[in-house]
Parts: sequence; structure tokens; C-alpha cells
Amino acid sequence: MEDNEKKEKVSRPGSELLNDVINDEKKEKESEKSETSENKKEKKPKEKKGTAKKLKHGTMATVLTCVFVALVVLVNVVTTMIFDRYPINIDLTSQKIYSVTDKTEKYVKGLDKDVLITVFADEEVFEAYNSYTKQASELIKNYAKMNKHITYRYADIDSNPEIARDYEETPQSFDIYFETEGEADGKKIKRTKRVGMVDLVTFKDEFLSQLSETGYSIDMLAKQYGDLNVLYYYGEAVESSNAEQAFTSALMTVTDPNPVYVTFVTGSNELVPLSYFQELLSANGYNVNSIDITTEDIPDETDVIVLPAPKADYTEEDVQKLSDFLNNGGNLGKQMIYVGAYGQDETPNLDEFLAEYGIEIGEGVICEKDAARYYNEQWTTIVDNVSEDFTQDVHTDSPKIITSYTRPVKVLFDEQGMVACKAYLSSTSSAFTISAQQETLEKGTQNYAVMGSKAKFTDDNDTVYSNIFALGSPYLLYDMYLQSDRYQNAEYIISVLNGMTGKTTIEGLTIQPKTITGEVFEINESQKSRLKWTFCLIVPVCVLVIGIVVWIRVL
Repeated sequence: MEDNEKKEKVSRPGSELLNDVINDEKKEKESEKSETSENKKEKKPKEKKGTAKKLKHGTMATVLTCVFVALVVLVNVVTTMIFDRYPINIDLTSQKIYSVTDKTEKYVKGLDKDVLITVFADEEVFEAYNSYTKQASELIKNYAKMNKHITYRYADIDSNPEIARDYEETPQSFDIYFETEGEADGKKIKRTKRVGMVDLVTFKDEFLSQLSETGYSIDMLAKQYGDLNVLYYYGEAVESSNAEQAFTSALMTVTDPNPVYVTFVTGSNELVPLSYFQELLSANGYNVNSIDITTEDIPDETDVIVLPAPKADYTEEDVQKLSDFLNNGGNLGKQMIYVGAYGQDETPNLDEFLAEYGIEIGEGVICEKDAARYYNEQWTTIVDNVSEDFTQDVHTDSPKIITSYTRPVKVLFDEQGMVACKAYLSSTSSAFTISAQQETLEKGTQNYAVMGSKAKFTDDNDTVYSNIFALGSPYLLYDMYLQSDRYQNAEYIISVLNGMTGKTTIEGLTIQPKTITGEVFEINESQKSRLKWTFCLIVPVCVLVIGIVVWIRVL
């Protein structure tokens, strides 16, 4: 029976066997589907988590991009508003012609009085006139930015006649006025200082010398023909800018309660104009003008007169003007700087006047034997024997003064009554003087500068002086020597003058003229407009486009 069953199983029909195989395959497929389904169910949560993370990062990128764009736009808007309210100028010129020196900046920032600057011209017309007016305009704006007490305005005379009527002197086109208002003895006082176009520039010495030989000066021409006409006809003789000196001097004048006035005397074929010396005085707060003594009287407000190497002698009448000035009605308190020069004619009238103060201008020129005491030539000498009197503003204990072709200045007496005389600059004992024929005249110590003083006692037991500071050479005040950092000519002469007048000045302030030549960096209105649209529109739009591109790529 068992054999039969085995036979039955072995001999099952092919159709049944085929059905079994098919059923087994179905079961395997169903099993695979089930596993696949389960795997899909397990993976679905992972896909949802990745998508959420992706959306989260995209949102953050969008937010950050929007914030960044908003900040850029905000910065540009705020910057534009600040530039409009407080224009920022960058001086890219090689000579820094639109900038001021550190000492001037310090002085300007320290002012505590309100100063109004009025330019009698249309602003655009004034700035477009030439490089010097452009520089002057920029300096005025810089002064106003440095100190809130300084304000400025442009007022065309034709359009604003009522403003011009507020001044004692009728302003001319392109005049610049500095003014302050204060009180004295219960009365309101308005102090003004005019700066004309010719005050903004420095003319070449050669031109000034030629002009002097004809009996004219720049100031005389300006008074007669007007500043603009002088610049129009003699513009080629302009050497450098004097704007910073002129403006600083004007500020000192209207803010200083006790200004000092210096008058340069002409009319005797002066050998040198001493133009840079005048600029140096202006830069240090002195009010400088000039007169022709043969036709004009010395102004009443003058504190110091300067005789810059007169070639010809003064008349007795002109000498009397000098004497009356120093006597000051018996009150004294006036000062004089007399500059002798190699090449002067005989001046008996002036010699007699100087002798009253114990001063005599000798013959020949001073030379030094010691090689350490001269430069290249024996008559270009270096002076280090300096009196300690009136050296309060010299910033070295051992000043050195350089000069050339210096006539000896002799002390006729040390003291005589109420008059005293003293040497201020002296040579070594090895010095000597020579004549034009190279003959030795005198040997021994020589004086380069001498001070003669006349004194008076006041009722308050005080002493008042009138002084004559006599120099043996204009080279002591020569442009190159005054500008030298190696020698102290500028510091010394200003210190002596401060001591004579009792004036205080800005510590160490000596401003160099600025020559405006060649191409300077300026932008016109079209360029300004392009820069404005670049930073206010183009840059923000570019940033926005970049932000959108980044956002899309992240998504």
C-alpha cells in the first residue's frame, strides 16, 4: 500500500506540478511586494524631513538676502543725506591746495567767537573764475566744517545790494569779508576784515621789484584799478596762493581784541619788496599794509613801520614823519624795523635819525673765517651768537640764523639818558668786513642786528618803549631763508616782533605758500551726478539681483 502511495506521488500529473510552481512564484512576488511596501512606508517620513529642512534653509537665505539688501539701501540713503548736509571733500592734489596746515586747523577749531564770512559773488561764478578762487571757496567751506562758530554766505552784489550797504566801505565784486560782532563800553561793535582778490595770491619778486621801481605797489594798483583788473592784466606774474595766510590773518584780526598793524614804507626805491616776510606776518595775525611815505601819512592805527632797504635817502620831511611816529605824541609805544642793504646810496638823513637810538649802519659786508660759520661763501654767514632777549617764541635753545651780504650794524652807545642800544645778533671774534674791492676794513666781532630803545616811565610806574630793530641785510628776511627748516630766521624775527609789540601768536605757525600748477583733481557736475546714481541706484540694484540669484539657486 505504501508502494502504491509513493507511486501516486511520483506519478502526479504535469499540470499539477506546473500549478505548484506558479503558486510558489506568486507567493514570492507577493512577499517581495509586501517588503517593498513596508520599505516605502519607512522611507516616506525621511523624505518629508529632508523637504522641510530644504524649505527652512531657503527661507533663511531669503530673509538674510532681504536684510542685507535693505541695509545696503539704508546705508546709501543715509550717506547721501549726510553728504548733502555735510559735504565731504577729499584733497587729492599733490600740493594739498584745498587743505590747511595742522597748526591752522588747531587754531580754527579753538575759536569761540562767531565769525561770518561773506563772499560778494555768485558761488558758481566765483568758483569757476580760476584755480585760486576755487581753492579759496574750498578753504572757506573747510573752515566752516572745522568750527561751528564759522559760517559763510555768497551774495552777488547786484542781487543783494542791501547786504553791501551794511559795510562802511562799499564792497566790490569778489571781495571777501570776515566779520564779528561784540560789545565794548556797552556799545555794539562790528569788526570787519576785507580780503581782496590780490590778497589771495603771491606775485613774483621780480615783478614786484620792477613795479617798485616805477613807484607803484600791488596795493596801489588794486586801489586805483580794482583787484580783478590787476589779476586780469598781471595774472602771469602770480607765483603762488596766499589764501590760507589771508584767511587766517582775517580770523585773527576780527577775533583778536588787540590787533597789531604793520605798515611797509615805500617811496625811496626800496631794493627788496620782502613779499614773503609780509606773508609771514599776515600768517601770524599781523595786519599788513603799505604806504608811499613821499605822498602819504603813516596811518594812525599803525603799530610797526618797516623800512625795507631804501636805496635813496629820505627827505627831512619824511624823516620827521618817522620821528613823530615813534614819539607818538610823547607816549611812545611804537616800533620800527629798519633793513639796511649792501648797495644802498649814502643816506645822511636816515643815518642821523638812527643815531638818536644809538644805531649806525657800517660799511662793507661781514665775512667769517671759520668754515663752520659760513655757507659756501664767506659772506653767507651762519649766526649762532643770539641775544636771549625776545626769544620766547623760538623753539630751540640754540637758534641759528643765516644771512648774506650783511652790513655791520654798530652800537654807538650802550645807554644815554632814556635811550639804550644793544646787539642782538653777533659774529665770532674771527669775523671781518670787506669792501666792494675785496679790501679788509675791520677785524673782530661784528653785529648783524641791533635794538635801539627809547623809554618813558608812566604814572602807573610802568615803562613804555619805542624801539628800532635794525638789520644789516634784507637776506635775514630772504624768502628761502625764512622758509628753511634748518635755520630759525622765521621763528626769530616773529619772536622779536612779538616781544616788541607784546603780541601773542599761534605757537610755531609759519604757513608756506601753495603753488597751483598742472592738473588738479576736480569733478564737474556731470561726474558728480554719475557718482550719485552709481552709489544710490546701480550698486543697490546689483546687490538685489545677486541676492535673488542666490535665493533661486538655494531653492
